Amino acid sequence: MVHLLPRGATIVLLLAVAGCAGSPPAEVPHGRNIAPTSAAPTAVPTTAPPPSLRPSCGLGRVAGTVVLALPGGRRALLAAPAGDDGHHRLPLVIGLPGYGRTSEELAAQSRIPAQAMAVGMLAVLPQGAGPAKSWNLSDTTGNDDVALLSALVTQLAATECADPDRVVITGISDGGDMAVFAACALPGRFRAVVTVAASIEPRVGCHRIRIVAIHGDADPVDPYRGKPGPPGYLATPPAATAIAAWAALDGCPTAATTRVAPHIALTTYPCGAQLVTVNGGGHTWPGGAPVNPTLGVTTSEYDATATILALV
Repeated sequence: MVHLLPRGATIVLLLAVAGCAGSPPAEVPHGRNIAPTSAAPTAVPTTAPPPSLRPSCGLGRVAGTVVLALPGGRRALLAAPAGDDGHHRLPLVIGLPGYGRTSEELAAQSRIPAQAMAVGMLAVLPQGAGPAKSWNLSDTTGNDDVALLSALVTQLAATECADPDRVVITGISDGGDMAVFAACALPGRFRAVVTVAASIEPRVGCHRIRIVAIHGDADPVDPYRGKPGPPGYLATPPAATAIAAWAALDGCPTAATTRVAPHIALTTYPCGAQLVTVNGGGHTWPGGAPVNPTLGVTTSEYDATATILALV
């Protein structure tokens, strides 16, 4: 259930998610309750065509960016475009911050909410759990992040008119790894997955999915050429090895590499798997706002967010 309050207020999202830690969010003053509706059949003359039924789930949608309170004390940012009549399903982009990062930090760095709203899309940026704002990548916590993300899509389809057939999930660093985990665990839920500054191979049992991996070859945190994992965590495979494994899952053994900018090379497999190599790029969001200089260069030659939106 979503309570929509005046612009700038908080939206409280109550999700039935098995295994999610924490207590339900505190109650807030009631606003307008939006729930999925269906029009009752209306008697019409047999010579007249039946009325056109259109979804009305977005009629109470608040344009702009608001806060969602998630189970277990977690939160997310939801961005909705202005000017929609509430009768149309809108594409949805899910963006996952890296370890220790907030939804607001990812919004400022990637500009996903602003760009999504500009082209008439919804965007939601949920945060990792607990003080560490972490994702459950190796069953090291009790948070069922996969169930949380699945329930979030279901709820936004019911209350905000998100189109469940046009959902792309993305993330940076650990958020990129979590995006892949969710895509593997929820076959058919996402149209595509895009990782930024992350390198991960498909898990056992993972089904085919369109994937784009964007990685700087001077990344100081998740090295482009891979690194061993700390105790309890998976190793980071080389970016080229990881994308080849995804292509093999899709049945594509060979790729072509093209240079589209002085520091940008695209390695593309016929089935759609693609590696975007940023020569000299750091642990950053290409085309986004620069961050801590210790994380390396943020290129302006490639727009990762534009790539994500084009896949929806």
